[in-house]
Amino acid sequence: MKLFRRASKRKPHLPSDEDLAAFEKDLKAAADDFLLLRDRFFAIRRAKAKYEQDTSIDISRLPAEELAQMRDRIEALKVTLESHLLTWREVQEPFWQVVQFAGLGLVVGWFLRGWLS
Repeated sequence: MKLFRRASKRKPHLPSDEDLAAFEKDLKAAADDFLLLRDRFFAIRRAKAKYEQDTSIDISRLPAEELAQMRDRIEALKVTLESHLLTWREVQEPFWQVVQFAGLGLVVGWFLRGWLS
């Protein structure tokens, strides 16, 4: 009865330099994406806090000119908040799918119309 197993003489599989370089590149891209996401999150948080602060003011005591400025600032904050929540990167894939399938639907419709006429 052997209590110890003999260590295998096979060398461990080590990744190639290309694999390591590709992993490092992907890791850097993920880190960059994370930093962009973090910055976007904090920008949204700041805009939300500013929006809540601006909307919590008692507007009955404000002069009309200041009230108009506040409305403009609130609208600008709404646009900022909405633009941070929806980016082209998030809309790009569904947009092109709609374009692709709508175009395909038109072509199939024209084909069927011509074939059935």
